[in-house]
Amino acid sequence: MVKKANNPLKIDYQTGIIENRLLQIRNFKDVNTPKLINVWSIEIEPRDSRKVIELIRNDFQKYDPISLKHLKRIRKNVQTSTLEVVLCSKEYIHERDEIVNKLKNCWTEAEKAGFQLKDELEVPEFAPSTKELNNMWSMKYWPLIWNGNPNDQILNDYKINMQEVRDELSRASVLSAKMAAAGQQYPIVCVFVGPSRQKGRVLVEDGRNCEGSLPIDHSVMVGIRTIGERLRKCAEKDATAYLCLDYDVYLTHEPCSMCSMALVHSRVRRVIFLAQMQRTGCLKVTSGDGYCMNDNKQLNSKYEALQWVGEEYPVGAVDQDVCC
Repeated sequence: MVKKANNPLKIDYQTGIIENRLLQIRNFKDVNTPKLINVWSIEIEPRDSRKVIELIRNDFQKYDPISLKHLKRIRKNVQTSTLEVVLCSKEYIHERDEIVNKLKNCWTEAEKAGFQLKDELEVPEFAPSTKELNNMWSMKYWPLIWNGNPNDQILNDYKINMQEVRDELSRASVLSAKMAAAGQQYPIVCVFVGPSRQKGRVLVEDGRNCEGSLPIDHSVMVGIRTIGERLRKCAEKDATAYLCLDYDVYLTHEPCSMCSMALVHSRVRRVIFLAQMQRTGCLKVTSGDGYCMNDNKQLNSKYEALQWVGEEYPVGAVDQDVCC
């Protein structure tokens, strides 16, 4: 985790723009609506807090798939003088017996203590973007820790090679311009860049320009299919490889819902595109039906999405009703 002052990237945290060129694409319309999750909590005497906190540090905090760092772990019950402690999410531990055994293993007095274990407590999964909301949620749900707007840290954690971004967008832009000059109806291009960089690069044109193509032969779909064929040939060498895991994808045009979802399933790391498709795009909140597919709470996987907002890389014109 890099401190803001030490980040080599120039980031405007108010606008979400990096190096005056890359606009962060996230679903901010629901960011201040709490998504509540169930957690395990336990009511204990103050003298027993040390053992429980040790268990949280050594187990729950390390292995819980849901980070609860925005929560204060302990809340005092002023009426009974006991402490209520948040242990972990129910996504980490589903069964009561499992969490009871963990308590007994680290805390030999647990059985005698007669602790009250609860699983009906609901807390916000994420911290809100303002201090005012943080205080409001703390009163309504559970005490929260305010460490500033969580999105600032998301922006600060981005690792971006700006020269690589420029190179790949330039490559896609040049090909798109050539396709448009040749009269092709779909001058849509994407570049898939794998974690190994040079070895994992795939430059793809929209397949609908070819005779005998299918309506679903969008550039993204052709690219994913190409990488899948490569993986099948190399399956004996690396049986653990998964499609486009951790790939960066550079697009001339904002992808449609089909392609955006395909990128979710393919487990890409990041998508950077040039031209917004206001009617058919599926990443920006202001595009299409506003699904913001890369950052949709209803999906179990996400990827970073950014739009290049400079004018250095022109792309071939595409009708706004075309799905890219």
